[in-house]
Amino acid sequence: MKIAIVPKKIAVVSYPGLVLRSFLAGLISGAVVSVFNHAAGKLSEVGFGIYSAVRAEPLWLLAALPMAAALGLVSYLLLRLDPDVSGSGIPNAEGAIRGMRRLNRMRVALGTVLGGFITFFGGLSLGSEGPSVAIGAAIGYAVTDWTGSNDKYDSVIASGGAGAGFAAAFHAPIAGALFALEELKKGFGASLTAAVTTAVLGGTLSYSLLSTAWGGAGFIAPAETAVIPLRLSWTLGVTAVVAGIFAALFIKLLQAVHISVALRRVPVWIRLTAVFVASAIAAVLLPESFGGGMNIVKAGQSGASDIKILLILLVTELFLTTLGFYSKATGGLLIPSLALGAILGALGRTAFDGLGVTEEYSAFFTVAIMAAFLGAAFGTPLTSAVLAIELTGAPAESVIYIAVSVFIAFIVAEVLKRRPLYEFMIDAELPAKKFPPDF
Repeated sequence: MKIAIVPKKIAVVSYPGLVLRSFLAGLISGAVVSVFNHAAGKLSEVGFGIYSAVRAEPLWLLAALPMAAALGLVSYLLLRLDPDVSGSGIPNAEGAIRGMRRLNRMRVALGTVLGGFITFFGGLSLGSEGPSVAIGAAIGYAVTDWTGSNDKYDSVIASGGAGAGFAAAFHAPIAGALFALEELKKGFGASLTAAVTTAVLGGTLSYSLLSTAWGGAGFIAPAETAVIPLRLSWTLGVTAVVAGIFAALFIKLLQAVHISVALRRVPVWIRLTAVFVASAIAAVLLPESFGGGMNIVKAGQSGASDIKILLILLVTELFLTTLGFYSKATGGLLIPSLALGAILGALGRTAFDGLGVTEEYSAFFTVAIMAAFLGAAFGTPLTSAVLAIELTGAPAESVIYIAVSVFIAFIVAEVLKRRPLYEFMIDAELPAKKFPPDF
């Protein structure tokens, strides 16, 4: 008797359709995110100019503080209309991609753009990478709606859109692809890799053309980097250990703020008003603190070495970033984390100055420890190392030092049992699609 063998039915991936849809999602995401970041940068310049004028004429602070409070209230009204645009945006996008929730597609994209504009004009210590990823994911999902994609691969195309948004925000295509694979989907499957790669390619094409059109440069201008001698490399290792410890404490601080019953009772409109007013005061007293912290990164690269000023910057940036997270204002934590890492790098370099780690190694220390802190806090060592290298144009001979620094800080943070930032934030922001009663 013959036994009929029925082959197991397997899902067939239409790679041409998947690749074309992913490329379209990346192309649109790269263009929208590029325009968003360009406009946000211009608004940030206007906001910085206002606070610079206040610094020159302190009496104008009487008008600047009510303006800052008004920005907080406008941000609150926007969040009331769509709670999905609150916070980083990446946990919402990641939750949707993992099937834990749904995104309201274009409404999220539009609301995130408006919320980001308010945040960056006000000079909050939050980054554009969170909104950029959220916009990219929302556009990815919108493309699947427009083209009638198979539901099974909607999240794959959305991951590509999010990766393209990340790449456009930083002008870092390799890091954008790695971020989508390592963080959002936590995998490197064939269809996923194909979708993400082509989406990031489309996004890179978009932001490259637009940047050329308006004469924009990269996210950070590459600095001349002198690589530390091997005999002094232990100083970098020690600083990486400190960065890992600080990263773990940073995450635990955010967790403590989030679970505090007393802090959760404070209405969100008061939180938003407080963070905008605090950011305004900090911008007047300490201009480097204005915005997400990229001024701090540039200062670290250029050789800022006054320990007192660096410590003040560290405390101020830590306070404003934590307050920004607590307030639910639209904006990410990755760029502020880069700033915190840059300060730690500058402090480490300065501490070892007497042992031969002179100012010529400032840019090197800043880049390496920036990547180390990021990898330890976010639990994304590959993305963090590649992002730091792409952002700063670090020379080939420094790559091994950066990789080892990230590995050391990452291991230290793991030993201290910190939860990676986005994993914690997903639990912090996703359980309720609407704001809790304290809103």
